[in-house]
Amino acid sequence: MLNHELNRTIKLIEDADCSLYKWHLQEYDINGDKVGLEFITQQIGSIYLNVERLAYINGFNRHGYADDSSEFHESEHVYGTLTPDDLRVPSWRQNTFSMFGTDREIKRFDLEIRRTDDGESGDSQNRYRPLSKGLLNSKQESCYMIGFVGHKEDGDLNIEPHEAEDSLFLRVYLNEERFNKIVQHIKNGTKARHIRLGHVDGFYNVWTPSIHLESIKILSDDTSGYGEDERYVQQIDMPKKSDITPPRLGKVYDFDIVFEIESNILINDDKENEDVYKDDYEIDNPVKLESSTDVISSQLSQISDLGLKLSKLSLDALRLPLWIIAITLLLILIYK
Repeated sequence: MLNHELNRTIKLIEDADCSLYKWHLQEYDINGDKVGLEFITQQIGSIYLNVERLAYINGFNRHGYADDSSEFHESEHVYGTLTPDDLRVPSWRQNTFSMFGTDREIKRFDLEIRRTDDGESGDSQNRYRPLSKGLLNSKQESCYMIGFVGHKEDGDLNIEPHEAEDSLFLRVYLNEERFNKIVQHIKNGTKARHIRLGHVDGFYNVWTPSIHLESIKILSDDTSGYGEDERYVQQIDMPKKSDITPPRLGKVYDFDIVFEIESNILINDDKENEDVYKDDYEIDNPVKLESSTDVISSQLSQISDLGLKLSKLSLDALRLPLWIIAITLLLILIYK
């Protein structure tokens, strides 16, 4: 038996007088006291996730006991793990994630990328989520978020008692060309820089004038029970006669995955790497560089030569007046 671990109740509050939003979701503790702030459907903003791991999974399988079921089938997809602590984003801008009804922070996302098909993989997932029938469509390129609330399982003859954490799964369908490019990046060892999410159904944040959304609360489409008894795990206390249907996890409207190929040329100031920076002219016309001592010696020699030239010019300039004075004195002596 599954025991979902919810320690808060969730209420939808309508406020027609509020100019910023007309309704919000509020959590309450077991004593009926408010917990935390008011959360509204996700505003415009970007959520960056760090790609911790990407792997290409290729499998072959067969099922059934009949003779005509002996054919093997091949399957392939890309599996990855994501974390909210993107190193490129300052700590004050990083998002935190938790399910409505809990105070547990979700530290990891799972990523699954598949090739578009005839709808079979989407249909197989929808069969397990009747309340969200038609959520996944694997016939066309698309992106979805699925979530499960943490639980404890008592166990039985075949299953030991265990606990499961709150979890989020990001599922992406790409056409064959784009899917193959990602597989090739993985084979080449090209690192995925980050994943960015835009608006996501089922994501809620505290109102902010900024595009940095910070704390994110999640209303999943996780269900319990079967048939007529099936219901969402995260039940919401609704006002009477309310026609509001709070969005639950489903479609992801903006999704980016960025791969980064780095140059293998290292910039180094060591002398041994000088040739990397020489242009064609320098290589074809090498110039001998003088040492600082040679430069200083040359400058002193030039100054000395200039001084000698100035001294010679000064003597030449004084010689003429001296001759004039001597001739004048001689004439005075002769005619005295």
